[in-house]
Amino acid sequence: MLITIIAVIVTGSFYPDIYQILETISNLIFSEWISWIYLGIIAVFIAGGWIFGPAFLYMKRNYLRGYLMSLLGTLLMFVSLILLIIYTILALIFTNLLNLEVKLIVLFVFLLASLPYLLLCLEKCFDISTFLKDIWSQREDFHKLTYAVEEKGKLVYVHIEKNGSNVSNIFEAAPTLKIQEALHAIKKNPDVSLSFYLKSALLFLVSEIVLNFTTWPRAKNRILRRFTKMKIGKDVCISQWTQIDPLFPDLIEFEEGSGVGVGCQLLTHNFMDKDPLTICIGPIKIEKGARIGAFSTILPGVTVGEGAIVGTGSLVADDIPPHTIAYGVPARVIKNIENLDNQNSIER
Repeated sequence: MLITIIAVIVTGSFYPDIYQILETISNLIFSEWISWIYLGIIAVFIAGGWIFGPAFLYMKRNYLRGYLMSLLGTLLMFVSLILLIIYTILALIFTNLLNLEVKLIVLFVFLLASLPYLLLCLEKCFDISTFLKDIWSQREDFHKLTYAVEEKGKLVYVHIEKNGSNVSNIFEAAPTLKIQEALHAIKKNPDVSLSFYLKSALLFLVSEIVLNFTTWPRAKNRILRRFTKMKIGKDVCISQWTQIDPLFPDLIEFEEGSGVGVGCQLLTHNFMDKDPLTICIGPIKIEKGARIGAFSTILPGVTVGEGAIVGTGSLVADDIPPHTIAYGVPARVIKNIENLDNQNSIER
């Protein structure tokens, strides 16, 4: 942009008529053609949606092609939003329809409101285009990969078999897509309309805003139910700075009267297996009246029993029985609350 401006200034010093030509072009683009340009941007957005919709259905016939189409449609929609914001900023600068004072006020307000969205759209365009490029480059590897599903209690393991492909770990494009296909096939991830990474980014953004800035528990719980599909009962308290799993938040359940303290982490998936091509997923259930102390971590497949209390800073890797107090890394039961309450009643 800066190079272009300098080039125009230098050229204009030798050919003054260029400024008249640029003024005429500016008047056409930002005044006379403004309606048609906005319609064109809207058409790009609609085209992205029309590509995205059929792509979702096409995945049932050819998962890879359908998925590439869905990413292309998503990319077009983000590009149209970027064009909309940038064109509106330029239109406010160059239009002759507003006087200078009104133009500056409107431009300031629009910049203040739109810049965060512009930066977000630019980042997601880079993100999606990189992922699209990586999948395209590994499309042959994707066809070679197979998967095996193993269930161990409440945990589900998906193992990716290389079969002569060039992939080496789960964080490459081909195995990531194969895992999503596998989880959809076994009904553990019915929503395939968004890729793991894109869905996790959007859910992370929503949950960070809600969990850090929404203070009233009922308001917070309503938003989390709507956007993350978490199962949240009545009178549940999810404290500030809690981090919920960004890939499978729908596997988290809070029963009535339960809660977690400040800074807790609830993880329903795990890539940390000795096999770099394996993912483990499992539900987390916090039963009625159970409470988790601040800065504790709950791992996949864990159930914290009714009325149980987990001490601050604990790592919960196994189920916690009802009416007990557990603490430590890893958490161990140190006291039975139910028996203690009975003893106190007898003494009284």
